[in-house]
Amino acid sequence: MEDTGVHLRGVTKDFGAVQVIRGVDIDIERGQFAVFVGPSGCGKSTLLRMIAGLEETSGGKIIISDRDVTDFDPADRGVAMVFQSYALYPHLSVFENMAFSLRLAKRPKAEVKDKVVEAAQILQLTDHLDKKPSQLSGGQRQRVAIGRAIVRDPDVFLFDEPLSNLDAELRVAMRLELARLHQKLGATMIYVTHDQVEAMTLADVIFVLQGGYVQQSGAPLDLYDDPSNRFVAGFIGSPSMNFFNATVEDRTDTGIRARLEGQPDVAFDVDLTAPPDPGATVVLGMRPEHLVVTEGEGMRVTVDVAEELGGVSYQHGTLDGGDPVIFQQTGARHNMHGTVQTVTPQTDRIFAFTPEGDRIR
Repeated sequence: MEDTGVHLRGVTKDFGAVQVIRGVDIDIERGQFAVFVGPSGCGKSTLLRMIAGLEETSGGKIIISDRDVTDFDPADRGVAMVFQSYALYPHLSVFENMAFSLRLAKRPKAEVKDKVVEAAQILQLTDHLDKKPSQLSGGQRQRVAIGRAIVRDPDVFLFDEPLSNLDAELRVAMRLELARLHQKLGATMIYVTHDQVEAMTLADVIFVLQGGYVQQSGAPLDLYDDPSNRFVAGFIGSPSMNFFNATVEDRTDTGIRARLEGQPDVAFDVDLTAPPDPGATVVLGMRPEHLVVTEGEGMRVTVDVAEELGGVSYQHGTLDGGDPVIFQQTGARHNMHGTVQTVTPQTDRIFAFTPEGDRIR
């Protein structure tokens, strides 16, 4: 069976004296839905455009379907790209927009019709083939753009933040449609987004980028459960993980006991296999969903904003020392705004990092 995967080896990209991609190695296997995620300026869209052939590589190799395509023209790489803007021809019908690349390649009329009709059925566009883009909703236009990629029967689909121009409700619906589309086609797909919820929803494998490097890659829940550094821990998960400076008070049989900075009465035991020495500064990470309201000792939080979402609520506040904190309440129906709550973390859910951001295990 042909390997329609994508493999990057030591890929770099320079814009003048500025290096924006810094020696990236990536393996995306045949049929995987891979997501490049990270904040603006991290290099994710540049990396996607390099795979597409729209940006030249400064170094390294790009291998698609067992071919070194580093110096190939975009049309010869076996990829199809869906952009953030729909880029549809307004004067052409849906059918003509989807058929455009095939007609440009002088494919037989019968083949063009069959491929467009098949793609329209997959994307639920059969009743809209005679319409112009102006007669469609935003979600339908994005489906037309995806259909234009499908008819080319590419080895790899590339998506560059395709849902950014849609409203929130439609984005959720289109996320589900893309997930179902991947299941139907079984094709290799690479998707770029800054939205980690999209990444967690769609991906078989996530590549978290920052500063031109891949900070970590893996299955969505693997990144959530076992982040390799503070950046990944803070980026994956919504709301973001809480971070608190602390000092190692002592070693324990299973790790350390660390006392929070500015909280002389608050200390937690953290399980670690390689504990730092007493006196060392560490950063403790705690997810909002792992903080529990308690009547006993713990962190005193003054709640200043209550984000009530129905089945779940997020309480935003500050510790006595001024550090911001968010904790989750499930099924809560009472607004905690203006109250002082005591919260403690689930002991097996505390992460520890160095001040530089490396994970301590």
